Amino acid sequence: MTIQKSTLFVLLLTIWFAGKLDAQQTPVWDDTNKSSWPPEMELVGIPSSADGAKQKAYVYRSKNKNSQPLIVSLHTWSGDYTQQDPLVSEILARGYNYIHPDFRGPNNTPSATGSKLVVADIDDAIRFAVKYTNADPQNVHVIGVSGGGMATLLAYMNVTYPVQSFSAWAPISDVEAFYWESIGRKQKYAGDVLRSVSSDSVFNAEEALRRSPLAQKFPIALRKGSRLFIYEGVHDGYTGSVPITHSINMYNRLVGELKYGSSSLPDIMERSRQDRDLVSEQETISLVTRRYNPAADPKEKINDRAIYLHRHYGDISLTLFEGGHEQLPNALSLVPIDGQAAGLNRNIFTLGDSNGQMPGGWVDQLRLLMPASDIFNISKSGNTIGFDNGGEKALNTLRNIDQYIGNAKENIGRNKYDYFIFCLGTNDAKAEFAGKQQEVIANFEKLIGRIKANQYLRRSKPRFVFVTPPPIGTKGIQEKYKGGNERLSVLIPKFTEIAQKHGFIVVDIYSPLQQAFQIYASDGVHMTAAGQKIIAQRILASILQLEQEPGSAH
Repeated sequence: MTIQKSTLFVLLLTIWFAGKLDAQQTPVWDDTNKSSWPPEMELVGIPSSADGAKQKAYVYRSKNKNSQPLIVSLHTWSGDYTQQDPLVSEILARGYNYIHPDFRGPNNTPSATGSKLVVADIDDAIRFAVKYTNADPQNVHVIGVSGGGMATLLAYMNVTYPVQSFSAWAPISDVEAFYWESIGRKQKYAGDVLRSVSSDSVFNAEEALRRSPLAQKFPIALRKGSRLFIYEGVHDGYTGSVPITHSINMYNRLVGELKYGSSSLPDIMERSRQDRDLVSEQETISLVTRRYNPAADPKEKINDRAIYLHRHYGDISLTLFEGGHEQLPNALSLVPIDGQAAGLNRNIFTLGDSNGQMPGGWVDQLRLLMPASDIFNISKSGNTIGFDNGGEKALNTLRNIDQYIGNAKENIGRNKYDYFIFCLGTNDAKAEFAGKQQEVIANFEKLIGRIKANQYLRRSKPRFVFVTPPPIGTKGIQEKYKGGNERLSVLIPKFTEIAQKHGFIVVDIYSPLQQAFQIYASDGVHMTAAGQKIIAQRILASILQLEQEPGSAH
């Protein structure tokens, strides 16, 4: 075949596919449905430092008085700044700062798809959000899935802002390879790439490579201290649009350059035969063909999914798990956001139910966030505000509060408690107490009164904090909890009013967790440790605000 005929063949093939592929079904993680953005999210315009164009973005400014992390969430291949973002509900629950920028919209034009304008827009968005919100400038994190995963890798390779972490889920790393893979899979993305990199309907491989994170210069000095996490479901490429080779090759290329000073993938793959920090060609072929790893440790999990391969070197890691082309629901909990009160030394008395008692519960999470503090915990599974739950007097806090405080006093000796924190009410909302909700409110007022009247606490003068009970699920829950969430929705405003009247600080976790709760509570009542950390973070945020008030020195 002559060169002219070969070029004509490719031209005809790409034109035919460009017309045919747009009709292909859009994968779940490239759904361009626009979100009904909550009122807390603000629409802004950011002037481009590259060409002056105004980039639109949705921004959330944390309501916390203390600086909070900034999450930079990048839209997928076909999306833009309006695209529905599953992270939004959890952003509001955690109280983090957030920006969802446009960076030239869908990847089907020359100005998009890994262009220099895209990189400039992402950098501009980060710098804007750091100034516009109450972001901790040292606590900025970029995350994206699919085309957003590619944008995350582009940011890692190019942005100049010192981002703390990058989380790329199911990313595209090689635009040229993705073009031919999309041709073979009969997906619309081939036409998108063609329109992005070519001006004459002939595929421009060189331009595609220039826009590929895999082929770009690795700014090693700039990324010192920044962490990169690459996540990929092992079935992607079969049930999704991006083969796992994109993730493996990107990881190998970066680690190879760090270890051997080479950016040549063939050279790195040759070294991978002997270097276990890299992923070998044999391992890659096995994972691509089997989509399983019989040698994997069954105890290694990510969000209850099996991990088939995990490698890390320095600040770069790769995780291949049982899944497809997706970002796992708990993705935000995997972002490495450090504790904010490591040096705060306080004496804290906590009182709760099973969510406070269980290993990894909110009390344990608070201990991790405040390692220098001494936390005395009296939490019991089944604890109520004022009922003998299951006939057990020991589970009636109102009956036992004086004893609890006496135990706390004995524990601390001559010292005093700085904070008294309690979180109760879940068990009082059970179906068996459905007809006694007015009694629940009366019991709560009695309990608050007993706490404030206690002589020891009056002398100690701790800060009093009431944490609302978390939501109760509405699907797949035990019969005894059915209707509980509705009952809590009535109880919590009453609890809040009573607590505030008696001088308690109220930390509302019920309202912000409504949308994100089910992600972390499969049984509808008890969240995993990652979910419990959200409660602890909100408690800590309130403590830090109290610490800044005049006369708060201890």
